Amino acid sequence: KQWYQRRVRGHTERSNQRLQESLGLNNIWLPLCILASQQRHSIVFGNDERHTKLTARLYDQCQDTFTQLGQFLTTNPTNNQSLKQLPSFEELSTMYHLHADSAFFLLRTKLQDQIMIECGKKCTPDDPQPYVDASQKIISQLSDQVKLLYPPKVWDKISPRLFATFWSLSSPDIILPSERYTTEIQRIEAAIKQVNDNEDLAQRRKDKEIERHKDLITKLKEEHKAQETNHKLVLARLEAEKDVWFASTNSTKVDAIMQFLQVCIIQRSMFTASDAIYCAKFVELCHKMQASNFSTLIYFDRIFSDVSHIVTNCTDNEASRYGRFLCETLKGISRWHKDKSLYEKECGKSPGFVHIIRGDPSSDGAKKIEKYLDYENFRHVCCKWHFKLTKAMVFCFDSKDYSQIRNGLTVLNKILPEFPVVLNLAQALEKRIAKVKEEEKSVRPDLYALAMGYSAQLNSRRTTFIAEDKFHHVEKKTSDNTASRNNSPARKDKRGDSVKRRDDAESEKKRRRDDDLKKEGERKSAEKKVKQDVSPKTKANGVRDRDSETDENRSKIRKK
Repeated sequence: KQWYQRRVRGHTERSNQRLQESLGLNNIWLPLCILASQQRHSIVFGNDERHTKLTARLYDQCQDTFTQLGQFLTTNPTNNQSLKQLPSFEELSTMYHLHADSAFFLLRTKLQDQIMIECGKKCTPDDPQPYVDASQKIISQLSDQVKLLYPPKVWDKISPRLFATFWSLSSPDIILPSERYTTEIQRIEAAIKQVNDNEDLAQRRKDKEIERHKDLITKLKEEHKAQETNHKLVLARLEAEKDVWFASTNSTKVDAIMQFLQVCIIQRSMFTASDAIYCAKFVELCHKMQASNFSTLIYFDRIFSDVSHIVTNCTDNEASRYGRFLCETLKGISRWHKDKSLYEKECGKSPGFVHIIRGDPSSDGAKKIEKYLDYENFRHVCCKWHFKLTKAMVFCFDSKDYSQIRNGLTVLNKILPEFPVVLNLAQALEKRIAKVKEEEKSVRPDLYALAMGYSAQLNSRRTTFIAEDKFHHVEKKTSDNTASRNNSPARKDKRGDSVKRRDDAESEKKRRRDDDLKKEGERKSAEKKVKQDVSPKTKANGVRDRDSETDENRSKIRKK
């Protein structure tokens, strides 16, 4: 197995080198990236007669090709000369018409290098000020360029520095997987012990394998140290500029959060899988640093209120990435929901969990009172968010549309570790899934297969579901409470008024019914009288009278 891995690694290194040489020989890697990004957006408008399923598949293929090529070129240390040839953000967005997600994806490594060159070797975690000053200088230049992307009303709600900072960072900048490094080092140390205990290997082979494993441990420790240094520097940079992100006085918190979601979170959460996790972690960081005027409650509420609209417009891969983002968001919420002490520590006195209580508008002293959301009310809000998410998925399944059903199932598969939790919501989803399986079995087999797969996974987690009264406090209606409420004076007065109104309504209905019956009897008697007047005998006498008058007239004419 180890021989095979070394053989594959050797072939991969040689093929990577040949690919770099072929792309750099004629300097075609940048045109390829730009054309792939442009083609990704032009696919949607290329042909009106193209099927939606085919359009989504082509869009995903183009997106995967662009990200794979961009990662290969921007993360390889041997491509430093090629990175210097990258145009500025303004040129990529205005001349080549690249969207913000594609432009920043190509420029992210170059921006980080510019910051390190600007601050030199002076920046350390103990003295991060040179790094903070260098990053603020680069971000200020970038902020002037991003203003051209959107109209001025957008920047009245959020700061251009927030937009530039959000898009210029990546997951390793704000996420430090120390536990993962520790686990990997322990695994390699166990492998070294296993090699030592293996008596079948020659001593020379043992020394070679042990040396290789020790070199790998050394590299992991150096990488962890470098990433930890970068993480601390980035946190110092964010701490210095957090108060200007949502500092606009021309908009409310709701407007600022909505704009932040539209131009930052939603777009990037669908770009790549790592970007989906980055978006959730960036919001957690905003809450942890207590960014000025940032409401965590409003952010979560808007996320779960607009799920159905977002899922409807996703491709298959975008729905998968958006589901990963929702799963990471739900994971953070469930941490606070399960542990009261953790909630009180991280959210109990946080500005992001302040809610407004409005006084009685009829009173003269009515005013808005700001209070921190307590733990039990937070559990109520969590149940509301779970209900909204269930309602959005049910809406997708009831729409009968192929894309909505497929995207809904894809999202549910991704958030399965965290949702559903409440038993009655899980049962509602099970009913809709059973209906989808029944309707799509012979019509659209791919949807039937997705529904079958999710249904099996959902059944395997049935033992983890809990009742609603265990998820949050639900007031139970007891017989004593019901009797006391019914016997209260206010309840008696209300009941008396309702009985009086009901009696008046019934008497009015009876009077109208009697009037209608009276009118109906009069009408029938009149019709009967008319029929009696127009009898066969009367008709014959009338004919004879008319005949006699006609004969008299004829005789008078003859005499004349």
